[in-house]
Amino acid sequence: MKEDIREYAKLGLVHHMLYPECGSDPEIHVKTLLEFLERTDIETFDCCLPSGDQYRQQLIPEIKNCGKTVSFAIHYYPLRSLPLAAKTPDNHARTWMILSDMIEQAAAIGAEGFIFGAGTPSYYDAGQDDFAAFDRFCDKLCTKLKPHGITAMLEPFDMDIDKRFLYGPISDCIELAQRITAKHDNFGFELDMAHLPLMREDFSSAIARTAPYLKRIHLGNCVLKDKSHLRWGDTHPPVGFPGGEIDVPELMIILRGLLQCGFLNQTNRGNLLMEMTTFPGQSVDFTVADNFVRLEKAWRQL
Repeated sequence: MKEDIREYAKLGLVHHMLYPECGSDPEIHVKTLLEFLERTDIETFDCCLPSGDQYRQQLIPEIKNCGKTVSFAIHYYPLRSLPLAAKTPDNHARTWMILSDMIEQAAAIGAEGFIFGAGTPSYYDAGQDDFAAFDRFCDKLCTKLKPHGITAMLEPFDMDIDKRFLYGPISDCIELAQRITAKHDNFGFELDMAHLPLMREDFSSAIARTAPYLKRIHLGNCVLKDKSHLRWGDTHPPVGFPGGEIDVPELMIILRGLLQCGFLNQTNRGNLLMEMTTFPGQSVDFTVADNFVRLEKAWRQL
């Protein structure tokens, strides 16, 4: 492609993945996110807010007025221990106590998307009551997000390797989307390319099949073949990480699929975000620059 990729995509980054120490230190969270807002190499980003009103109130007006589009990620929700698809009254109450606060946070920062994974139980351990409960959850979530103009964005995860979530296979995700969008127009997918190898899904096929529901794309990497590797599973090493599944050749396949389905276009540019941790021993800026170079190289070779 001769044109700049930015003519077809809004490029972005995921804050909390680049700065994992934010999860334990709200002051680092505030400092790095405020610095993040000043980046001139991105138009969009994903973030979450730290605990503590004093920290949130410092960040909210800055995020809302930063001039970039933002999606809120439920990164700090305990997906492995408290199911979103809650089936008991107690768990349902706990789930929505946390999520109601997160929805308020998303609305306060002017988020356009609310990114969530399905959580437990795993696809292979679930019964029909679990899937029915998740339908009810998605219905309620879309209803609560609608007044704020926020789209619910389901992020599919692996079913039996690392996260072991309910959703899940692309075919099942599409059937879910068909059911939910029959009632709501604010539901879609944030499709993470780093998850597809873990889900045993083909890049091109997954993109083509989910195209009607694609709202956001994450680009990253995973280590799958070597189970003894310290980064095996869903740990989001950067694109080009030694032993990983995704580098420039795979980015070319992904970008071609996104072009063909219309997600990347010059009229309504799609949101294309890099989600990764840093290269070992390297800085955030080094890692981001490296991965944007790889993305540009893949784009130019199309």
